[in-house]
Amino acid sequence: MYNTYLQELKKAKTIAVKKSIHYRRLKRFDVLCIGNEDKHIFPVESGSEDIRYYVCNDKFFDIIHAAHIEKGHGDRDRINRMLKKKFKNINVEAINVYLKMCETCQKKHSMPNKGLVKPILHNDMNSRCQIDLIDMQSNPNNGFKYIMVYQDHLTKFVIIRPLRCKRAEEIAYQLLDIFTLFGAPSILHSDNGREFVNKIVTSVCKMLPQVKIVHGKARHSQSQGSVERANQDIESIKRSPYEAMFGCTMKMELATSSIPKNVITELINEDDLIYTLMRIRRRITLKKSTRT
Repeated sequence: MYNTYLQELKKAKTIAVKKSIHYRRLKRFDVLCIGNEDKHIFPVESGSEDIRYYVCNDKFFDIIHAAHIEKGHGDRDRINRMLKKKFKNINVEAINVYLKMCETCQKKHSMPNKGLVKPILHNDMNSRCQIDLIDMQSNPNNGFKYIMVYQDHLTKFVIIRPLRCKRAEEIAYQLLDIFTLFGAPSILHSDNGREFVNKIVTSVCKMLPQVKIVHGKARHSQSQGSVERANQDIESIKRSPYEAMFGCTMKMELATSSIPKNVITELINEDDLIYTLMRIRRRITLKKSTRT
């Protein structure tokens, strides 16, 4: 059909007396010679340089595959937006057919719903926390230009701290002070972006090596003297504020969890944590079934 249309189009462009079929072909198609090969293209509008090609069905797979890989195993809409800029007849149905054959994507879809794991991650205060920054540069106060908002995902309990700047090191310093009060979360995420929270997590872990945090997917400072006074209080009571308040050792979430220490060091993001928890759950289930 591709070759037939191509011949009809070339004839329609040269014939003097045109029939209705010729006008239909000229309205829908145009031909572009590249090298010694004629290619079907969608008629280019006046003043536009965008060329969209028609391709045969047997070339769909290779074209969609290249776009899918380039987009990092992107979803249907991302692939469609990319391809429709260059190709006219690759449709959403073809992309859906391809995605059903992508082994990597199917493995992702075959994983249990994340909702099954959420109770494990969020059934305690401080399991998952979020940080965000309020920009106060237009109205600074005593050199403080930002407000850091730290919120517990489960209880919605909020802690706020003023910041002089938004460097990862200063934010990590304030988080470290919060962690000594409430413990460290398993997951920390920020609306300011994954790269932003990655730097913070790295800085915190350098300051407190026993803490292990993984960054999550984005959703929806006190003066030095104050910190030093808090340190003096801790020295006088010989325990952290957390231990004084709750009467037990501070909970460092992943560092004090049942996940093997060698596995914890390999966790980077929330997906890694969820996958690890599912593996542990499967092992527990298998052991119980073996005993029965």
